[in-house]
Amino acid sequence: MNWEALSAIASILGAIGVIITLIYLSVQVKQNNKQLRGEATASVYEYSRTLTEMLSGNPELYKIALRGNEDLNTLTEWEKQRFTLWCLHETWMWEMCYKLYKQGAINKTLYNGKAKYWLQLHSSPGRREWWNTHAVMLSDEFYKDISMQLASIPVSKLRESNPIFDSSVHDMNT
Repeated sequence: MNWEALSAIASILGAIGVIITLIYLSVQVKQNNKQLRGEATASVYEYSRTLTEMLSGNPELYKIALRGNEDLNTLTEWEKQRFTLWCLHETWMWEMCYKLYKQGAINKTLYNGKAKYWLQLHSSPGRREWWNTHAVMLSDEFYKDISMQLASIPVSKLRESNPIFDSSVHDMNT
């Protein structure tokens, strides 16, 4: 066998090695993307759980949130501050989900399910007023996109569509 034949065989083996390496790397990238999407999905659910625990573990905050959603002007100045912080917690979660969805890190079904809830929540009079006055705390892209969606949804009391938001069932004095 001459050197040219050995060189040709070595080149073919090298090319096969490169192809195998590229296939391996492709599989690794797909597995990594799957794992990252799984972690992003878990983060969304963990954040949701944390928000629910915050609200259910603090009856005063829960009452403020219920009243604020219905009518922001029924809150004292101190309650408006607490309501604003609560709304930021929830809205930053929405913004996080929005960005993860735009990046392809969470799937459409998960995002649409969460967005449906948040759009309903932000259709309440108090929450809509809050939304319209706190844009500075949100990214421009998110605020503009969601504001366009909210513009097509009429303002309505949450308790009419979801009884869990009915503040009239809670004794506001306790």
